[in-house]
Amino acid sequence: MSKYSILLSVTAILVLVGCVSVYEKANACGKTSCTYFVAVNGNDSWSGRLARPNFGRTDGPFATITRARDSIRQLKSAGALKTSVTVYLRGGTYYVTETISFTPDDSGTKECPVTYAAYRGEKPVLVGGKRITGFKQGEGNVVTATLPQVKDGSWFFRQLFVDGKRMIRARTPDYDTADPYRKGFFYVWRGASAFGQSVGCIHNPGDWMEYTIDVPADADYAFWMLYGANNKPFGTDDMGGRTVLIIDGGAPVSIINLPNTGSWNADKWSRCATVHLAKGKHTFRWQNVKGGGLNIGGYAFCDDPSWKPAKMEVPKPAEGKHVIAISAENFEKSHGKQLTLGGGEYGLPTAFRFKPGDIKPEWAQSTGAEIHIFQSEQCRAFKEIVSLAKVDMEQNMVTVSGKECVAKLGTGDRYFVENIPDALDSPGEWYLDRKTGELCLWPTKKLTAGNEVIAPVIGRMFELNGDVKTGKTVCHINFKGLQIRNTDYSPDDGCVGYQTGGDGVVFLGNATDCSVVDCSFNDIGKYAVCLKDGGSNRITGNSIANGAEGGIVLLGSSGNTVSDNHVYNCGWVYKHVGGVILEGPKTSDNLIAHNLIHDIPRYGISLKNPGSRNVVEYNELYNLSTETFDTGGIEVTQGNREFRSGSTIRYNIVRDVIGYSSNNGKEVRMSWAIYLDSFAGGYDVNNNITCRNSHGGVMLQGGKDNKVWNNILVDSEKTQVYFANFSDNTRGNVFEHNIVYFTDPEASLFMANNIHDGVMTTDNNVYWNCGTNKLTIMGAGSFVDWQKKGQDVHSIVADPLFVNHAAGDFRLKPESPAFKLGFKAIDTSKIGLCKRRLP
Repeated sequence: MSKYSILLSVTAILVLVGCVSVYEKANACGKTSCTYFVAVNGNDSWSGRLARPNFGRTDGPFATITRARDSIRQLKSAGALKTSVTVYLRGGTYYVTETISFTPDDSGTKECPVTYAAYRGEKPVLVGGKRITGFKQGEGNVVTATLPQVKDGSWFFRQLFVDGKRMIRARTPDYDTADPYRKGFFYVWRGASAFGQSVGCIHNPGDWMEYTIDVPADADYAFWMLYGANNKPFGTDDMGGRTVLIIDGGAPVSIINLPNTGSWNADKWSRCATVHLAKGKHTFRWQNVKGGGLNIGGYAFCDDPSWKPAKMEVPKPAEGKHVIAISAENFEKSHGKQLTLGGGEYGLPTAFRFKPGDIKPEWAQSTGAEIHIFQSEQCRAFKEIVSLAKVDMEQNMVTVSGKECVAKLGTGDRYFVENIPDALDSPGEWYLDRKTGELCLWPTKKLTAGNEVIAPVIGRMFELNGDVKTGKTVCHINFKGLQIRNTDYSPDDGCVGYQTGGDGVVFLGNATDCSVVDCSFNDIGKYAVCLKDGGSNRITGNSIANGAEGGIVLLGSSGNTVSDNHVYNCGWVYKHVGGVILEGPKTSDNLIAHNLIHDIPRYGISLKNPGSRNVVEYNELYNLSTETFDTGGIEVTQGNREFRSGSTIRYNIVRDVIGYSSNNGKEVRMSWAIYLDSFAGGYDVNNNITCRNSHGGVMLQGGKDNKVWNNILVDSEKTQVYFANFSDNTRGNVFEHNIVYFTDPEASLFMANNIHDGVMTTDNNVYWNCGTNKLTIMGAGSFVDWQKKGQDVHSIVADPLFVNHAAGDFRLKPESPAFKLGFKAIDTSKIGLCKRRLP
């Protein structure tokens, strides 16, 4: 090629580049739209009006979203927006170390919205952290990096990612990748109390337990009991006079003064009898004579009139006096076909006894050492993250502290110890020394310059904060097609105890008419999106995976649409979370539809004391409640006994809700597919399909005027449907035109507690138990007995004729008998994610 030809070619290229730049700049703010660009090779001193740097690198895209936001503010300062504004993010990785904030001044309008979007065909990735380099070889397989900002207290992180994979914070026992839910735990030896496990389910007349005691001196002894009782729902306010104490087979002594304590936790002491005991060995028997429930933690005999027990401990009596303490679990003989150990916990929230060898005293000296414990006292519903404060090796007692010390810790609770240097003993683990600023990592393979080690810096990527005082909201701001990853969580995120979370990577506080669409959230800390107050927002088409908490949470926000989102593998750290959570009485008129939610430690979708007219429809949910107990795939909790929500749960598929927990390593489960807990009332539950859940397809606890109709409930493990009538509050519930099918001949059809006139009506249902005629109703006898009470008069026991039960195809054959009773075929074609075509 000649020099002349080369010159012509270069000239042509320059002309072409110039033409493209001029074209893009000319169209950056036209009559119908205004466009800015952000790129990894951009510069915040440029105009942001070009999609790429010009040839001379004198102009081009911005480098940061913050700069683009500020340009829009400048644009608005000249007057109201006259066109829509779009900020396009070019492909590449952006390391964002400060939350990007928006106020009402950044708002768009209905006619002129502001949008932050991925450039067509490209993938902008927003990383909420820093890339860590400069690792040096440490001891063995461990590499180290010194982080001055950690040492000076300006930076701390709780997650670490290498090449897109979450590393495990150093813990013991080690995380078991093959079975992380059931293995890799210590178990509490016993609670901090002087007593062991309580004894429960001793409510039948004739139940008894017998003990041997060694009395140190002749005296009159006051008899004390450590107990819990909650018999009011069953018509008994005081168990006094219903049980007796028998010494050496003698005359029964009535046990008095056992009022209801408000729960079954054996944590209240009562002085309830006086007996004379001679020095020496005696047998004493506690016996139920009139029926009624008690959970008993222990007993004490004391000849000191001024002595009183102190919580779970046994204080010393006055000098010369004596006390004899007995743990209820230590009976030598007993009679009670339902007698159960562990019927209520009685430890302390701030201490427990560990098995010898499980915990070392020096761990308490490690800065930031934590214990992650799955408590059982409060329905096994949540995990606590508490600080390891003290280790007493003589008593095998560990003391813990922190705001998450909510539940009493008891025998068999599973736990692990995290963030101690001793536990850094396996590939994929890491430890951060807050004092020295040293990060220690055992990589899964040798690190090279090409490996990406990311530590989060921020929890929120975007925050939109309306002005509550002035009533101004942030409105008409949209995020589309962005990929967000590697953010952190905080103990202040609102996941303490029964709290389900209150923060998000994208936080919309008092925002209206905003949207998060087609974004991807991966390896994040907080919920992906949190809507607090405000309303009429749209969260659609997003992928949310591998979060430390849950997916999407709405707090006091109304009129929102949450649809077509894929939420999975979340709850890595906090467990009382959900794929989608709606909370608060102002949370009304929301649509939760077409979401695919799976592999979550607790809820798929949960409504916590919500408002009215919410609709949950066309969602596909499975493999839920993998680490918590007493739970549901779609769950509602309501404290108001009279409120009727007017909300609808329809056209959902809910399967494999596990409800897992453990007691000393022994698996226990409790879950329902659709769980109307507490006093949830006024729900219309129809056209749902549930399959393979622990305790049933539907649970109606204590609410009023719930209607459950035209559902298919298949193969739950224990029972198929629960009618609890909690606190005898239920009235007006209806269960009709449903199909209930199960294959386990030992499973029950219903649990029906205290069902009397006005509580509920069941009729026109089809029931089938694997071809047998055995339909047991716990609390009501046989199906014939149930019908004699006026229930299910027109229902039938017959095979509903599924197309293919074994393959999970629950469509009905044309000749199904269910159609004759008014059942309507459920169209499943619209359930789950929509097949959306992106522009």
